[in-house]
Amino acid sequence: MNFLLIGKPNVGKSSIFNILTSGKKNIIHKKEGTTRDWHINVIKGLDNICLYDTPGLIINDKKIDHLKLNVIQNKIDTFLYVLDNKTAQNNTEIEPINKLRKFNKRIILLVNKDDNYKKNNYFTNLGVKDIFYLSCAHKHGFDEIYQFFESFNSKNNINFNYDFSIAIFGKPNAGKSTLVNGILGYMRSVTSPIAGTTSDIVEDYFTYKNNIFKILDTAGIYKKKLITKDSVNYQSIKMSFNIIKNIDMSLLLIDSKEGFDNQVKKILNILLNKSKSVIILFNKIDLIKNKANFIKEIKNQAEFTFSKSKNISFIFLSAKKKSDITSLKNTILLKTQMSSINIKTSKINYWLKKVTNETVHPLIKGKTVKFKYGLQISNKPLTIKLFCNFSNLIKKNYKTFLINNFCKTFKIKDKSIKLIFSSTKNPFN
Repeated sequence: MNFLLIGKPNVGKSSIFNILTSGKKNIIHKKEGTTRDWHINVIKGLDNICLYDTPGLIINDKKIDHLKLNVIQNKIDTFLYVLDNKTAQNNTEIEPINKLRKFNKRIILLVNKDDNYKKNNYFTNLGVKDIFYLSCAHKHGFDEIYQFFESFNSKNNINFNYDFSIAIFGKPNAGKSTLVNGILGYMRSVTSPIAGTTSDIVEDYFTYKNNIFKILDTAGIYKKKLITKDSVNYQSIKMSFNIIKNIDMSLLLIDSKEGFDNQVKKILNILLNKSKSVIILFNKIDLIKNKANFIKEIKNQAEFTFSKSKNISFIFLSAKKKSDITSLKNTILLKTQMSSINIKTSKINYWLKKVTNETVHPLIKGKTVKFKYGLQISNKPLTIKLFCNFSNLIKKNYKTFLINNFCKTFKIKDKSIKLIFSSTKNPFN
């Protein structure tokens, strides 16, 4: 059973969505029009009830605008029309409700901001039978609507399982939403030449060669000095960074026309330190005249700034070209199949002995650093524990050297590697 939250801007749809789904996917802000894409999740404790959230309904020239009913109307069983108890009036709500009636769906009224628990009878004049009065601020009225949802006893639970998760990061207007739409095959994310169009995280699923992927489109990451803590952009960026550790792969999308600038470097540094896997994508490559020189220069810049980038794939594409999207999907699928890496302890110790003998760590306190043993202790992210003396004093550049050599030796690409140094005498402790 699928329900769609719909209503004018700033009536509380995202607050209702977050409460009913026990999630914090949607940004809630006093600024009107914060939600610009639709979102989907199951009702808390009811895996057979699916809830959609939409941008605010706008009636313009007798048409429903800013609402992707062309995509989701066939999936929706019931409209949950949200009104603001403090500002809604009959003469302003009749027209949009009548527009919705043309879709031949059941309509239910959710009267939000009923903070004084006084049910205004004039909402009954809108010709809608089912009316629920809510207060998101005081969590009032939600018991009644939960009971209403529980009356739909379908046993067909909605499946949100997936094999692999990816998220797209980057500066504003790099083309993230265009890329997501290309991967999904339809206009899922709102696109615009205006930077910052995506504010919430847009989440969806696609199937490619019998594998299910979850994909997340994140908000553009502005320079720190351009945002304030009470802004929508601040909340958007904070939400984007919070998801990094929970996804399998981060895609950093860069506008080829702007290149590898300081803001991109800051974003990449965060992804390298927090992501399980990273791939760098340069979008709008079709606008670059001398592509060969551009690609060579970009790779040199990245390797000079981040030695870890030697182990990262660079993909140059145009998000508008279907052939490039297919190539990217194949790359992601390949990385999915290679995501589970298990290296034998004997091979790790052979590598450790060879590399530390060939390139010796500098003396610490006049004494030799001895690397005794190594083993893999985790797969996501790939984590190798090395036992040695002076484990707390291993130099940073030597750690980087070991990581790069490890990746080169075992042919590991686009995967985060963590080395843990321990002075424990028994390596199995």
